[in-house]
Amino acid sequence: MTKLLIDLETSRIAITENNILKELHIEPGSQALPSGQLSLQKTTSRVGEVLVGRVRTIMPGQFAFIDIGSGKNAFANLKDGHSLKSGQPLLVQVQKDATSQKGAYVSQDINLKGHLLILYKHPAGETGVSHKITDEKESRRLKKLARGLLPAGYGAIVRTNAKNCTQEMLQEEITNLHKKFEEILERANYALPPAKLYPDAAIPLAPILTDILYDTLDEVCISGAGFDETKDFICTLAPFLRDKIFAHDSKLIKNSQIKKALEKTVSLPCGGFITIEQTEACVVVDVNTGNNTNNQSYRKTVLNTNLEAAKVIISQIILRNLSGTIIIDFIDMHNKDDENILMEALAKEAKRDRTNPEIFGISRLGVVQMARPKRRLSLSQLVEVNCPHCGGSGRIYK
Repeated sequence: MTKLLIDLETSRIAITENNILKELHIEPGSQALPSGQLSLQKTTSRVGEVLVGRVRTIMPGQFAFIDIGSGKNAFANLKDGHSLKSGQPLLVQVQKDATSQKGAYVSQDINLKGHLLILYKHPAGETGVSHKITDEKESRRLKKLARGLLPAGYGAIVRTNAKNCTQEMLQEEITNLHKKFEEILERANYALPPAKLYPDAAIPLAPILTDILYDTLDEVCISGAGFDETKDFICTLAPFLRDKIFAHDSKLIKNSQIKKALEKTVSLPCGGFITIEQTEACVVVDVNTGNNTNNQSYRKTVLNTNLEAAKVIISQIILRNLSGTIIIDFIDMHNKDDENILMEALAKEAKRDRTNPEIFGISRLGVVQMARPKRRLSLSQLVEVNCPHCGGSGRIYK
């Protein structure tokens, strides 16, 4: 059974399959956790926010720095706004969160994401369809349908969730998103920067929920104050879940589950294991045979371990929200056919990832490199802080 768990008290969302944690999202709040438990940082993801900021500094040929009401000025590529002037108000949308080194990345290209499609301004009404809809006939149907329903001056990208949807379903979502878009543009005319215009603060988890409402969910459990508002929001985006939403009176996502999701070593069913190291520059994953003997030949043992590792690695990347450059050191294989089998399996598993990571082949050094878009902070960045004794190196003097 696949469940969506929403804990409004701690701003946590999880997806479980047969009670096993598969996906975890956290929007840190201001509530302190009991002593000895994981401590959430006082920051929250702003990806997807639409706001009016104020241009502060312009770096010719490079960036414009914009005050969006956070500690650090956000920045936008000048190709997104080469005619900007210092001091002017500017409507922008957050594309990437701020880090310890730099402010958030914003763009003047605004889009509103619904369950079935993404709506944006486009004079020619450009329409695209998710490449994950591989049925060409269905892709053409959706593209033609959406193009005929779009209001003038708007374009759209039809999402994977829209597969097999009806015209009425698309029309309803386009109407709702268009109304919200026009409201944002109207409010932007008189908002005093910095001012947040979207999403509604009453639903702080809205950006995440928009991405993870599937028709394959068996149950949606909500705990904490705000059940009615959250249920209404979900039903607006995904009316097919209306009869699957239930209130829950206890904490749904425990700290022990989060701690387990951050463990350095993850066991494989075959007896092998992987280790995961997250650094400033990249994420490194190492695969080991461990206790996997199974009375097989060495070649079969290695291939079996690597194939199990591929599945677990993708699951862990999604669960921990690892991004940027990811280097995977599989166990060396000396057979080209086995390497091809492994890469096909890894690519197949990666299709489960909504961020569409790019996978490169096995390099001359024998490692696989992945590039995964960075949109939100990783789980570790959200719930862990550097050790005051080792400074985050993970090592201390004897």
